[in-house]
Amino acid sequence: MNFEAVIWQYLHALLPVFFQLAVAEGLFVFGLKRRKFFWLRLSAGLLICLASLFLIAVLMVLSPHFLVGALLYFIIFALTVLVLWQCFDEKFGTLLFCGVAAYSAQNMCYRLYCVAELSGLLWALSNVVGWTAAYHLLSNIILVTEYVVIYLLFARRMKKYSLARLHQRNILLISGVTLVVTVLLCAWTNVYYYQHFPLLIIISLFSVLCCVFILGLQSGMLENISLKHDIEVIEQMWKNDKRQYEIAKENMDVINVKCHDLKHRLKELRLSDGEVSREELLEIENAVAIYDAKVNTGCDPLDVILTEKSLQCRKNGIKLSCMADGKYLKFMSSGELYSLFGNMLSNAIEAVKKVEDTERRVIAFTVRRLGEMLFIQIENYFDGKIVFKDGLPQTVKRDRLNHGYGVKSMRMLTAKYGGDMTVDVDCDVYRLKIMLPLPESRQSVAKLKDAV
Repeated sequence: MNFEAVIWQYLHALLPVFFQLAVAEGLFVFGLKRRKFFWLRLSAGLLICLASLFLIAVLMVLSPHFLVGALLYFIIFALTVLVLWQCFDEKFGTLLFCGVAAYSAQNMCYRLYCVAELSGLLWALSNVVGWTAAYHLLSNIILVTEYVVIYLLFARRMKKYSLARLHQRNILLISGVTLVVTVLLCAWTNVYYYQHFPLLIIISLFSVLCCVFILGLQSGMLENISLKHDIEVIEQMWKNDKRQYEIAKENMDVINVKCHDLKHRLKELRLSDGEVSREELLEIENAVAIYDAKVNTGCDPLDVILTEKSLQCRKNGIKLSCMADGKYLKFMSSGELYSLFGNMLSNAIEAVKKVEDTERRVIAFTVRRLGEMLFIQIENYFDGKIVFKDGLPQTVKRDRLNHGYGVKSMRMLTAKYGGDMTVDVDCDVYRLKIMLPLPESRQSVAKLKDAV
C-alpha cells in the first residue's frame, strides 16, 4: 500500500472536505440547544472523525472505484451528523435536516472551485503567485464568499422559523435523493477528473444547481411549515376564544343578576334601622360596582368583552374610554369578535400597565361607521420601544415561539372579511386601526364584478 498516497489523500482531499463541511454545519446549527458538556462532546467527536478520515483515506487508496468513493463520502457525512446528535439536544430529524443543508453548501463550494480550476482560472493565477498560493487563495475566496452568501440567503432565513416544527418527511426525502445524485456525480468526477474538461464543467455546474435547489427547497418548505403551524395555532385560538366567550357571558349574566339583587338589598339596608355602618355600606357598594361597569353597545359579544376588560382596567388604575357602535358587527361570529377585540384590548391593557405615569394610563377604543366601511381603532400610551416586523409589532416575551399570535390572529380575521389592519407608533402612543367593508358594500362589489 502506498502510504504517501494515503497521506496525500488524507491531507489534501479529505481534511479540506471535512473542514468545509464542519464550517457549513456550524452555520446551520448555531443557536440550537446544546447538551451538557458540549465542548467535551464536540472535542471527542472531532477526534473520532479525524481518526476515521485516515481509515477512509486508506480505503480510497486501496479501492479507487467511484462507487466506493461515494460510499465513503456518505460515511463522512454520517459521522458529522452523529457528532451533531451527540452535541445538540435536538431531534435527530432536525439535525439531519441541518446536515443535508450543510453538505449541500460544502458540495457547492467544492464544485465552484472545480469550475474555477477546470476553466483555467487557477492556472492563470498560479502564473502570478505560484500554484500553492493560487490554490489556497482561490479556494479560500470561494469558501468565504459562498458561505457568507449562503448564511445571508439561507441559513439566517431558516433561523427565522423553528426547526422544532420540522415534521414533514418529504423534505428530507426530496433533499436526500437530490443529495445522493450530487454525491455520486462528485465521486465520479473525482475518478475521471482530468479526462474531459467541458463535460466535467457541465457536471460541476449541474451539481451547483442541485445544491441550490436543495437549500431553496428546504428554506421554502420550512417557511410553509411555519406558516401552517401559525394558522393551526390561530384557528385553535379562535375555538378557545369562542368557548371563553360563552363562559364569560354566562359568568357575567350570573354576576349581574346577583349584583342587581344586592343593590336592592342595599337600598333596604339604608332605609332600615339595622346596625350597618356607612363604611360597610360603601364596601358593599364597591363590591357590586361590577354591575355599573356593564357596557351597552348594541352587540352582546362586544358588551361582554368591554365589561370584562373595563373591570380589569379599573383594577389596574386604567381609564378606558369607549365609543363603540356595535350594531354594525353582527356579520362576525361571537367567537371572532371575542378573539379580535379580546386580543386588541388585552394587548393595550398589558402595555398601559407598564406605564408609570398614572395620567398616561389611558386607553381609547372606537368602533363606528365611515361610509361603507367599519372603522375600528384603539389607542394607548406605552413605555419602552416597539420592534416591528412585516408591519406588525413583535412580542417582548422571551418565549417567542409560543407567543405573538394575538396580532397575527387579528390580521387574519381582518383579511378574512376583506379589511385592512395597520399599526403605527406616534412618539409614546400606540395606534391600531382596522377598516372592514360592511356586508352591503361587499355585496355591491360582488354584484358589480358579476356584471362586468
